[in-house]
Amino acid sequence: MRKILRGFLVGLFLLFAWPWFLYKKYGNVKYRPDGKTIIAANHYSNFDAFFIYLMYGRKKIYFAAIDGSKTRCVPRFITWLFDCVFVETEGYNYKFIRKCIDILNRGGIICIFPEGVINPRKFGFFDFKNSFVYFAKKTGAKILPVYVYPELNPFKRSKLYIGDVIPAEEIADKSADGASIYVQCKIAEYSNLLEQIKNKSPK
Repeated sequence: MRKILRGFLVGLFLLFAWPWFLYKKYGNVKYRPDGKTIIAANHYSNFDAFFIYLMYGRKKIYFAAIDGSKTRCVPRFITWLFDCVFVETEGYNYKFIRKCIDILNRGGIICIFPEGVINPRKFGFFDFKNSFVYFAKKTGAKILPVYVYPELNPFKRSKLYIGDVIPAEEIADKSADGASIYVQCKIAEYSNLLEQIKNKSPK
């Protein structure tokens, strides 16, 4: 019943708000998550999860969201719309960790959301969490870095850069902080590539 209702609401939302969800993909556009994948996306707006859903909607993706998001209207709706795994902002959330590892061990896909926040003033990243590194090392899951640049103008296409897949072996010998910085640098690189694409586009 919930799946039907969710499909109806997504359809209704797209019917009346479709101009905000025009987007163009760049980079590794042909890649499709095949299970046991972690999508580590920057967090630019409340609609990052929606763009990722539009890209991979036929796949079962679990989104991670902070527990406090349920106190605000729009994030609460979005977290309800998708199958969110909630993580508390205070303390060590063993329930969240066990749930994520269980999903990945069963061949599931997790989108760590939000994972890294990019400062809209172009001063680089704010605090970038490294939880995805822990899950990748525990389960052997691949990491898919994605950069999302949503446009505020509804008739201009938002831009999504899908990065190259990072296998677990590539970060196996790195510390959690080192692996996190490695993925963060990848996403920053994709944001620069999109900036170049935007500058080359006709006005």
